[in-house]
Amino acid sequence: MLRITQSIGLAILLVGCGSSPLGASGTATFPLPTPFPEIATTPSFQVWTTSRILAFRERSGSTAQPGYIGLGLQILAPPAALTAVDAGEFELVVSAQEPPAGWFATPLGWESIAFAIHSSNPVDNLSLAELARIFSGQAINWSEFDGPDLGITPIIPLRGDELREALAVDLLGELRFTTQALLGPNPEATLELVRQTPGAIGILPLSAVGQGVLLLQVGGVAPAAGDDRYPLQVEVLGFAPQEPVGVVREWLAWLQAEGS
Repeated sequence: MLRITQSIGLAILLVGCGSSPLGASGTATFPLPTPFPEIATTPSFQVWTTSRILAFRERSGSTAQPGYIGLGLQILAPPAALTAVDAGEFELVVSAQEPPAGWFATPLGWESIAFAIHSSNPVDNLSLAELARIFSGQAINWSEFDGPDLGITPIIPLRGDELREALAVDLLGELRFTTQALLGPNPEATLELVRQTPGAIGILPLSAVGQGVLLLQVGGVAPAAGDDRYPLQVEVLGFAPQEPVGVVREWLAWLQAEGS
């Protein structure tokens, strides 16, 4: 199982700085690193989660418990994240998945689903119906939308990704994603494919959008954090088999107070 690990915060909390680090044998001794409380998230919410962990750590007058040194963050595919938290490997999942029945779950904020196109593409606005035609394979050329005579290359997340699952319901309905679409295993890969492919249109979480691409308006509304007019958003949740304690609980409370 591939895991990407981030340790966000100070790695070692030094104690007893006024005393000598020499042990009885005369060799230097140091306190063991304090373990990070660990949470898991998915590729689509890596940037969303990381930015909020850092903001919590760095904010003035943090409500973190004394001795807080960071949160460990691992990036797993959605099913693997659920399995790992259920097995007790992590204290929390941050995701837009549906939490299992009976688990602790709390809302943390919203993320817009953005549609990125190549920087040379003049198309700037599509309706929900037009997007559905593109991602179902019914529309295959940008000229159908007053764009260039250029084939459309849809790029979609892997099966099981939260954004893909949300669009299957809220955008496609009874339609299905075209089998001609390219697969973006994570937002970084999708961004790179869009940058390299003039006819591309890729599905991205707004927080992960980088430079070198253009974002489409949907129904005349640009994707923006906190804009309720944008029609395609997912709710971000924190959930676990039991309610978290300690600094993880503090972080959840801070997120809700900040209105993320």
